[in-house]
Amino acid sequence: MYAGKGGSGVANFRGQWYHAIMVAMADILFLFFSTFLAFIIRFGTFVPPNYNWSAYTRIAFVQFASLIVVFYIYGLYGEANQKTSSELRAAVTTAIIVNGFLTLVQVYVLSSIGFPRSVFLLSIALQIPVFMLWRQILRSITLRYAPSINVLAVGPESEWSDLTVKAGQFLPRIRIVYAVPGEATDRARFENIGAVVLGTVPKPLREQYFLNCMALNIPCLWTPDTYDLLVAGADLTTVGESPMFSLASIKTRHGSAVFKRLADIGVALLGLIILFPLLAGIGLAVYLDSGRPIVYRQERIAAGGRPFWILKFRTMVPNAEALTGPVLASKSDPRITRLGRFLRFSHLDEFPQLWNILRGDMSLVGPRPERPTFVDQHRRSIAYYDLRHTIPPGLTGLAQVAGSYTSPPKDKAAFDLHYAKSWSWWKDFAIIIQTLLQWRSKPKD
Repeated sequence: MYAGKGGSGVANFRGQWYHAIMVAMADILFLFFSTFLAFIIRFGTFVPPNYNWSAYTRIAFVQFASLIVVFYIYGLYGEANQKTSSELRAAVTTAIIVNGFLTLVQVYVLSSIGFPRSVFLLSIALQIPVFMLWRQILRSITLRYAPSINVLAVGPESEWSDLTVKAGQFLPRIRIVYAVPGEATDRARFENIGAVVLGTVPKPLREQYFLNCMALNIPCLWTPDTYDLLVAGADLTTVGESPMFSLASIKTRHGSAVFKRLADIGVALLGLIILFPLLAGIGLAVYLDSGRPIVYRQERIAAGGRPFWILKFRTMVPNAEALTGPVLASKSDPRITRLGRFLRFSHLDEFPQLWNILRGDMSLVGPRPERPTFVDQHRRSIAYYDLRHTIPPGLTGLAQVAGSYTSPPKDKAAFDLHYAKSWSWWKDFAIIIQTLLQWRSKPKD
């Protein structure tokens, strides 16, 4: 939460810490409640066997501590109120699964073998809905009673409306103070400001706003340009006695490419085996609904600009682009079949791409591959667009979970570049979890 005044001092600092401590204590209680409920369900009594309960108590306090640390890492203290409902659900689910893995390690390290594995798994299954409900209620209450915040929106008058929308998405209750670039650069003007949102502002002036915000501990939002996206995450090094930034290439940040590829093969192969009955059923339904072909091939661009054929269950009438050429589908597109509308809504039409992943055309997580026509259009208008082709495209990606189907290509490319520059196993895991949670809430059209 942010207070109404920038740099609000010791009182606001103490208030934020008091709030975080109270929330952390409640988190511990809900973790204990979920585990105790799992014991009750497993043994059918309110008094679990002493041997099993003692084994749990030996790891309980370490489990509580790891929960707080993991929740903090995933932004569930302080930053949680700035998350959307879907982001909050994804963060909670991912954090609980990660803490579950750490708990399993604690069981073996502390030799608490009496802690039943059935209780452990049931506890995780209970924690997810319990914490989702608790954190959603907390978010709703906090947003409802949060004080109004003065937000300084700086940009040309033509951008004020858009800046207002962005500020409202970032903070719950706001009062907008508008300024054109060059105004309100004096630090005294920031006295009652709780946040700053910048539009199109020249770099020298932007630096002045940054300095004021950092000095007064005020959050500042701005849309990154090409320079911002390229230097983000650069490593600080020393040359002689001077600090210098080292801009690493994207490929050097993907030293685990071989292991990522092995993981892709394993997941794709397992998915094709497990989902074979479902895939066969969908294929039969497509055939009965609108005939052949069952699977639709479309040319896309892979890593290095290499073209490949992406596979999907056909959701449109045969030869749908014979008259229109390559165009994006709309919500009421008459070319979409009856079954196709459901397949597109549920994203089940994408499942054949597990074969693309197995072949090496795609990865499980990465930038979504685009059609050559759209790639040619975007690379002319977005300077950094081709950098998304330095890594394999994915079945899902950061742009899909952070944005939407209708997000501007420039925003999607920015998400893709950020993912490529900051790749990690944990980020892939979080994107997969968020994709599953948003499966039904983000239709394509």
